[in-house]
Amino acid sequence: MKKFITVVALVLAMVIAMPVFAQVPAKASVFLLISGSLGDKGFNDSAKAGLDMIKQKFGDKVTVKYTELGSDTTKYAPSLEDAGAEGYSVVLCSNNFNSAVQEVAGRYPKTLYVMYDGWIAADIGNVHSIQYKNSEAGYLAGALAGLITKSSGDARLNSDNVIGFIGGRDITGINDFFVGYIAGAQKVNPTVKVIYNYVNSFTDTAKAKDQALIQIKTYNADVVYHAAGRAGLGLFDAAVETNKYAIGVDTNQAALFASEPAKANLILTSTMKRVDLTLFQAVSAFMEGKKLGGQKVYVGAAEGAIAYAPFNSAVPAALQKDLEKVQNEIKAGSVKIPSAFDMSADEINKLRDSVNAAKK
Repeated sequence: MKKFITVVALVLAMVIAMPVFAQVPAKASVFLLISGSLGDKGFNDSAKAGLDMIKQKFGDKVTVKYTELGSDTTKYAPSLEDAGAEGYSVVLCSNNFNSAVQEVAGRYPKTLYVMYDGWIAADIGNVHSIQYKNSEAGYLAGALAGLITKSSGDARLNSDNVIGFIGGRDITGINDFFVGYIAGAQKVNPTVKVIYNYVNSFTDTAKAKDQALIQIKTYNADVVYHAAGRAGLGLFDAAVETNKYAIGVDTNQAALFASEPAKANLILTSTMKRVDLTLFQAVSAFMEGKKLGGQKVYVGAAEGAIAYAPFNSAVPAALQKDLEKVQNEIKAGSVKIPSAFDMSADEINKLRDSVNAAKK
């Protein structure tokens, strides 16, 4: 009897230790809903690249579809509703759909809703949400900007020790980049100042360009980082006009301007947020029968979701080695990076004021 009980206990222990699996689907359908539009050479394009990776891996086993919904938020909930009603296996959407997902997902329990770039507030059994450590991306950009601005021997750099930041909106997700950017810059350059603006849009490239021109011409920023989506493309136009440096975001933005070398050569690197990889991994796990619903994951450099793109030759080799060391420290968890998600609005304001080049 004791032997029987022992065997049963061992079997139960093995079952508990095993990963939770759902039924392995023979075929699946995946629908990507895009807030805004493609062509941002960043966040949305990365999501679409993830969809392409899914199709490439699974071929006829998976049908894929995407739609661009623009900025009309009234379309979000109906689009999620339609996807569920049409029986899609997996629906992919960004955090811009957060409230719509909470409203709709529960009515379609057979559909897995994968929301990226934010966590769903409620616990919903068929929602898998992915949050990125944006502060790590900002930290990487800040370390580069802080080091390069105090470098010598480059005519594009000056001695004012000012770097720039352009955010899409004054919201927590964007301020997470900014808080990390300040921390990374101050780590390598404690006296650095930052001039910053918010476009109040993720599509207004003209306004972002104007803000970048003011940062460069009025405040002498010699390198500017953006976390502004499609609007941030205006920064690169300003960089060309002023012959100053820029740092891209979300994808390898220099590579996307291969046909415009004057622009690409001024992008020192980009901080990559691998939306493509994380969406690919989520759907791959789904296809393996793993249960993803109800999970909230937080991914960064350690998971391969945050990293530098290849450096421009304008970044000296010695500096590149220093920055690779910074990236490895983040991966190893040996550096503590503040996050806007852990700060009050007052704390964020005080931090911005403490480095504000407009107040020097």
